[in-house]
Amino acid sequence: MGIRYYAYPIRPDQVSAARLDPWPFLSDDPLMDAWARDEDRPRMLYLDKCWYELQRLFVPARDDPHPRPRMAFELVRGAVSETGCGAHSPFTAVHGPDVVAAIALDLARVEPIDDEKAALIGRWNSSADYVNHYLAAAQEFTAGLTRDGLGLVYLIG
Repeated sequence: MGIRYYAYPIRPDQVSAARLDPWPFLSDDPLMDAWARDEDRPRMLYLDKCWYELQRLFVPARDDPHPRPRMAFELVRGAVSETGCGAHSPFTAVHGPDVVAAIALDLARVEPIDDEKAALIGRWNSSADYVNHYLAAAQEFTAGLTRDGLGLVYLIG
């Protein structure tokens, strides 16, 4: 199935608790949430396996004079840990409304990419359509959370 990305909104008063234990704020079955019909789908961001391409898109090129990842990287920062026999430990993170707002602002500045760039940043045969679809979803999701003053919790796993 592969490693996928899921994010859910949290209220500002839930941020501290989510940082201590994010699992109660994540779905028991995020893949079913992601694949649910629109009317049954909870508010969430599903990036499928594109989290990897977005990580690569948000880090600077090797020859960049300012080699710090852009703020949008905070939305997809992290990697799973291999535990052997093909198993892995998932990665979780929590961001409060202030960080989500900064991510949203930076994401709004990210332009769609072309197939050449997709091939440079992707695994397998990534296409610009694939990356741009999930980039737009991330832009819309974080902008909505910012409008509503919400934070988020995410899982890469």
